Amino acid sequence: MGVAAAESRLRGLWRAVRRRPRPARPNDLGRSTLSYGLAASLLLGSVTFVVGGEHILGYLGLTGGTGGCATSLGGFTGEADPDSIPENFLEHIKEAGKRFDVPWEYVAALSWRETNHGRIADTLDYNAYGRLPSGIVYGTANPAGAAGPLQFGIRHPDTGLTGGPMGDAANTWGGEADQPASEREHEPGTNGQWFGIDGNGDGRVNVWDPADAVHSAAGFLRYWMDRGHSIEWAVGRYHGSGVGGTYQVEVSGKAAQYRSGDFTVAPPNGVRTDCAQVPNGSAVERVIEYARAQTGKPYIWGGVGPTGYDCSGLLLEAYRAAGLPKRYLDHRWTTHTMFRMEEARTVPSLDQAQPGDMILTGSGSSPTHVSMVTGRRDGKLFVIEAYSSRVPLHAQIHEHEFNSGLWPQGDPILRIIRLSHLFPSGDTTEEV
Repeated sequence: MGVAAAESRLRGLWRAVRRRPRPARPNDLGRSTLSYGLAASLLLGSVTFVVGGEHILGYLGLTGGTGGCATSLGGFTGEADPDSIPENFLEHIKEAGKRFDVPWEYVAALSWRETNHGRIADTLDYNAYGRLPSGIVYGTANPAGAAGPLQFGIRHPDTGLTGGPMGDAANTWGGEADQPASEREHEPGTNGQWFGIDGNGDGRVNVWDPADAVHSAAGFLRYWMDRGHSIEWAVGRYHGSGVGGTYQVEVSGKAAQYRSGDFTVAPPNGVRTDCAQVPNGSAVERVIEYARAQTGKPYIWGGVGPTGYDCSGLLLEAYRAAGLPKRYLDHRWTTHTMFRMEEARTVPSLDQAQPGDMILTGSGSSPTHVSMVTGRRDGKLFVIEAYSSRVPLHAQIHEHEFNSGLWPQGDPILRIIRLSHLFPSGDTTEEV
């Protein structure tokens, strides 16, 4: 089926499940004065209602996504201009606005109001609760159990529980916070859950992926507008404070600013893990996802989880979780054994490094540390690593630009190794 035909079919199915098909009207304030107090901001975990839009095909098992297209947020340390929108976010936002028939400016304003388009710190100071994850990093949630750039309530991947010390956002995303779209068990809205959708057609429903989160937010607005409410009412519902509340006024004001063209386009935000270009990309994506899910845990020398890891232990368990054959895992990986692993392929330089490749550094001929490539941001190589117990806890297992900030390498690179070809069905003829 061609792209145009697929789009037409998607739109037809989406329109078929609408109750009241009606395109958005930016100035339709006041169609309903009913408001629902749902908790606090999504940043603090308010309940969220999102339907699947044209991506309902994903829930019917009709999409052909293969994974490997995730964008990971986190590691943002600069001061983001609140009047700018990252290029990749703007692309997702405009696409979602078009597909769900809502003004894209409102979707953008929600993204701005929640996390400034994913540009918040990995951890925030929550007053009496101290410094805790903001939920922007893969595998983490904020103190109310909300996660991702649009801050949906999830079931935490480590504990299987919802909420936290500052409240309970419930599992409005539905199912797992990141899972194959084909494994979604119910239609969006079932039992007040299952609202997360696959926004970029990569075959996964991932609360931390900007594309999925943005499309879900657009679907939220469409869901309530189809029930006869104004877009401002839907924005008030998104926060829980209703029409006329501070949140709705701020979002609507920001939408008006965007509509006037008074904004700039910033470089893309996030690290693109384009595993589609990697042999056995889906398996490599699982390796990276496992490692990202350990973010915030402590560095423990000799650790292989689940409470903490050292540098080689983290990658050993990540590759084990992704299904690397047992014969490559029947011994404890160390930087020394990884350096001498005969089955591994040597990557000549950092320029040729791909997601899943591992960088061994050390002095002389003996490596003492290893990190794993996750992707690139603005041409800069990003890695995840269990770095050291000498840095703050939130930075001990972390994804960031290679050899930067709190994570200098110090020692030269001794070898870059690739194991992606060792997964079942790998292309054993690949050369690097």
